[in-house]
Amino acid sequence: MKRLIAIAALAGLGATAASAADMTGPVAGSAYDWSGFYVGGHIGFANGNVRATDVTQPNGGFFTDLVPAGTEGFGFRDTNIAGGAHVGWQHQWDQFVLGGEASWTFTGIDKTIVSPYFPDSDTETGKIQHYATVVGKVGYAFDRFMIYAKGGYAGGKVGFKARDNDALVTYEQNEWHNGYAVGAGIDYALTDKVILGVDYTHIDLGSKTSTGNNVFDDGSLGANPETYKVKARADAVMARLTYKFGN
Repeated sequence: MKRLIAIAALAGLGATAASAADMTGPVAGSAYDWSGFYVGGHIGFANGNVRATDVTQPNGGFFTDLVPAGTEGFGFRDTNIAGGAHVGWQHQWDQFVLGGEASWTFTGIDKTIVSPYFPDSDTETGKIQHYATVVGKVGYAFDRFMIYAKGGYAGGKVGFKARDNDALVTYEQNEWHNGYAVGAGIDYALTDKVILGVDYTHIDLGSKTSTGNNVFDDGSLGANPETYKVKARADAVMARLTYKFGN
């Protein structure tokens, strides 16, 4: 639902931009040239969803015998600040703008919950530390306004930690996940070089299965390793400030 609201908001902004352009008269071609290399920064909020599932339940792990093997898991949802940098190149033909962009974004998505299986002793944490995207962009320009859609690769660092505070033992994994990104946005050329924008991106980082040891606070290893499959995705809305280096 949040994703649909964000897309609808961006569509509304695009419609407003188009109406503003129509008020100035027919557009035979964009007077402003969006072609060129650009760099910038972005900041906003990201809503993350991380899910960790115990794939093979070992003896003495963070599981319960009341749940069938391979179905016990933990879900984490968090909305937090996010921000980073982007760089790209684009070229304009008439009112169509084609290009590519790479970005890196830090996120504060980090959620700790009490275990639904052992609430008196266990806590679990899921987080998305940062992600990167490499996407293609297709835009349509109304003079100094441009609306665009984008899609391509996304990868990010995802973490999961399970902690038994009675036994003083911890299982933790921090893995790089690969997936995809899709989104849309609107830009406004405040000057010939300075561009302001609003951008929505859906990031799906897929899933990754990792096996690791339980580690006691004294550094010794538990008798049985844990194997968890972790999935992650996020929806981000960013305000952007970009500088364009000529045509």
